Amino acid sequence: MKFIYGLLLVFVLATAPLHASAAIVVSPGVGYANGVVSDDAVLNCGLEKSITTGLIAKAGNAASLAPNSLPQLGFGLSLEIIRLRLKSSPKESEYAAVVRADVKYDGKLVGTHDFDSDESFKNGQECEALQALGSSLGESAAEWAMQTRFAECREGCAGIHPDETIVVGADVLLSEAGAISDTVRDDCAWTSSMVKKIVKAFNDTELPPRAKLESRSLDIVAYPGRRLVLYADSVHAVGGGGISGPKWMAMHGELREGPSLIASFESYDNSGRGLTTCRSVDALSEGTVEKIVEWLRNPSLGAKLK
Repeated sequence: MKFIYGLLLVFVLATAPLHASAAIVVSPGVGYANGVVSDDAVLNCGLEKSITTGLIAKAGNAASLAPNSLPQLGFGLSLEIIRLRLKSSPKESEYAAVVRADVKYDGKLVGTHDFDSDESFKNGQECEALQALGSSLGESAAEWAMQTRFAECREGCAGIHPDETIVVGADVLLSEAGAISDTVRDDCAWTSSMVKKIVKAFNDTELPPRAKLESRSLDIVAYPGRRLVLYADSVHAVGGGGISGPKWMAMHGELREGPSLIASFESYDNSGRGLTTCRSVDALSEGTVEKIVEWLRNPSLGAKLK
């Protein structure tokens, strides 16, 4: 059973992107993160080799295996096992692993993603399970690499920093003064409550995010670090349920590092229902929060969230 989750970041600049069809050089070895322990079966059955073999086989001409180590210039993809677990039982056991794929340009990180997979097996079939597990992880990494457009990180570019906290302002900013009503702003305290909902939804997951989202009371536009800037474009929420007409919430946002735009979105939701204005805006917020959090876990440029 295969899943793809975690943090996907693609560094987007006003530069020439690498098209998905262009070849990317893959490191011949798969590393292990600190604290990850492999057993004899993992070492003897070729889990690492099956990961790279699965990647190259899936990618075809879109990737090539480096003969020794990754070149210092151009695009290179490295793989690291960051979690490895064996769950044993008398009848059937299971290996589960998480592999992190990092893409660098001239040694600077421009893309990263985590891939998760597991494989069940009966006693004596450890090697078959580990090789199937590795192939699954490699194929997932290949699909990501082939479908993603990586930007060249040129002079003055420091790359991305996916382990740094993402800072968001304590309030949603307004694209224009009339974007929300006085009731939504004052009685519902929506600009601050919306941020709290997004922070909670992003951070409180069974598998914690690679970097936390943190709300701070500051000028988020001027903040120089890794930041999420949220704007309300139009929020129309009134009480009265269905008889008071349509309700909607339109927002946009940007994920930035320093002066560089990493990713952006535009969202729209019209699912709000409620007998009061605040209940209506809460219903609209619920759908919008879900869309924004899903985007932030796998951010992309120009995403349309509807």
